[in-house]
Amino acid sequence: MAVALPGSFLSEAHHLRDKTYKAGIVGRACAIFRVDEVIVYLDRPEVKEDARLLVELLEYMNSPQYLRKMLYPLKPTLRYAGVLPPLRTPNHPLESKVSKLPSSSFREGVVVKSVNDGSLVEVGLDELVKIKGVKLSPGNRVIVRLVKVRDGVEAYLSNLHEVDYYFGFKVRLELGGLKSIAKLRRSFFILATSRLGSPLKGKVLEALKSALVDRPMLMVFGSPKEGLMQMAEREGLKLNNIADLIVNFIPHQGVETVRTEEALMATLSIINWLAWSAEEAPYIN
Repeated sequence: MAVALPGSFLSEAHHLRDKTYKAGIVGRACAIFRVDEVIVYLDRPEVKEDARLLVELLEYMNSPQYLRKMLYPLKPTLRYAGVLPPLRTPNHPLESKVSKLPSSSFREGVVVKSVNDGSLVEVGLDELVKIKGVKLSPGNRVIVRLVKVRDGVEAYLSNLHEVDYYFGFKVRLELGGLKSIAKLRRSFFILATSRLGSPLKGKVLEALKSALVDRPMLMVFGSPKEGLMQMAEREGLKLNNIADLIVNFIPHQGVETVRTEEALMATLSIINWLAWSAEEAPYIN
């Protein structure tokens, strides 16, 4: 499951602290509802800096705390990273002692150095772990499977396909606006959220339930100042040609406008319930 957010999402906040706080709301929402990927699309050329900031803050949030000093040197854009809430997702384990590890687990790590018989990796424990027989370049970010043994722990190089539980989200930037989202239709069922969309009932509801079973889903959200239909029209597109469904998830709203982070939380809540109530929804963790 993926979400697409406009690069202008942070633009209404004028101070870096406020932008950081807003990014934190998005990161928490995506983690709560097990979003696999966040796509930030550049809806206007002048918001590229804010788009890159959103990507950086979300990537920082998703990184385990024990790797952050290695991955993110001190820089102005992360000045207020302290206001970001912890995700507490399974890829952010708190155990730092080998003796406290479960019998088998996965961790993200960073290769510290290559040695004669393998590679030493930082995985947030009280000692580096060695992946035997595999030479990796220092600085590489890897997923490691840890297996408890009588005298310690053994480490094996792994990947996301082997992890059988939610392991956080990845983030990427698309510079092509909604046109870049349209190209993703071959990979995703694209669900556009709009106040002008169809109500979630009848055939629309049934189509959405079927999509949750049949295909990976990408939920697309508009900007603070511009809905998806306006955005598509400005780009010379029709939203109907981009999205498989256009749905109003907040009918009878009691406010003039719904903020993007509010629409994100509301939509993910409904999708989560629909997926949970479905007999089978393989593309939702």
